This record gives sequence, structure tokens and C-alpha cells, in this order.
Amino acid sequence: MPLAIPAVSDRTDAGDAIAFVLDKLSAYDMHLLDWVRIYPMTDTQHQPHIAGESAPATLSTCWTPRDALSADETPRPQHMYRIKVNVWLGTDYPLRERNWGRVPPIPIRRRSIPDRFTTRGLCEWTYPDRLAATVHALARPLFLFLAHTHQVTQNPSNSNASAWGHRWMVEWLRDHGQEQAADTLAAQLVQWTLIQSKGL
Repeated sequence: MPLAIPAVSDRTDAGDAIAFVLDKLSAYDMHLLDWVRIYPMTDTQHQPHIAGESAPATLSTCWTPRDALSADETPRPQHMYRIKVNVWLGTDYPLRERNWGRVPPIPIRRRSIPDRFTTRGLCEWTYPDRLAATVHALARPLFLFLAHTHQVTQNPSNSNASAWGHRWMVEWLRDHGQEQAADTLAAQLVQWTLIQSKGL
């Protein structure tokens, strides 16, 4: 039985990046994903969240299924998984992104959780161009979809989603001869893997 291919609506002219991503998804069951939509990031969205930080180049959201109560109060799916991505279309690439990744262990400051640590934290990386940013932006929510539907073994966390995005973007960059950018991102991914495995 052929696996469902998600419906993708693109308003950013990112056909090559989308084809790359769809090829990566060919081994997965996508029938629970209603659609994927890719929009240009607005000037308002492309603003730093905190003064002095880099403005985001991408935004990604994966909506989980929503149930609606019928007249007899029986939950029925109103929609399945949906993904929306915004990508900055400006000419000022390369751009730095600040998003969830892996950091050396830091304590969780909760009285109810003594002696606990987390390796999830904010990290920075660089998108050399818009299409590389699109690959990363799509990979993150698609990972969350795959994790929620138990098609990958990792937990559906934003840090794991960023690592998934790194892997796909490294492959994209190497396929397009951008070895230096790929090496830099791959080195960060190795560091994250060591941190997560408590090697650091």
C-alpha cells in the first residue's frame, strides 16, 4: 500500500527544498498529516524577541489533532496534524537563528525536583541561504509529527526537532556543494549528541 504524500502549499518558491524534504519522507506514513503550508515571514515576525538578539529567520508550528464534541458529546476529530512554516525571504542571508538545542547540563530550579539537570537550552546556528533555512524549518515540525505518531524513537521535544533539522540541512548543504557550512553545522550536531549522551 503506497504511503500518503502530504499536501504542501508553498508561497515562497522553494520547490527544490520541498522536493528534497518529500523525498526524505518517502519511508514514513504521512496519512495523519492534513497539510503543510509555507509562507513568507512578515517584517513583524522578523524581529528579535529580546533586544540585541538576532531576528528569527524561520518559524515552525506542528498542530496536533483537535477533537470537537458532537451533539452527543462524543469527541470526533476536527482535524489531524497540520504544519505551518514561515521563512524570511530577505536578501540579507546568511542569517543566524537562535532556537532550542543542547547545552551543557544546567540544574532545574524546582523545589519538587531536587538534583535534576537538563541539557535543553537555546543555541545559535547559521542559515547560509533561504532554501537551507526552508529545509531546517520544515524538518523541525515534521520531526514532531513523526515523534508524536511513534515513527521515530526520540521524544517529541524542540531540542530533538532542531537536531533533526541539522541532519537534514547538513545533507542538503553537501548535496549543493556548501561543504564549509555543512561542516560547521555537523560539528555542532556532534557536540549536541555528546552532551545528550552525557559525554560532555
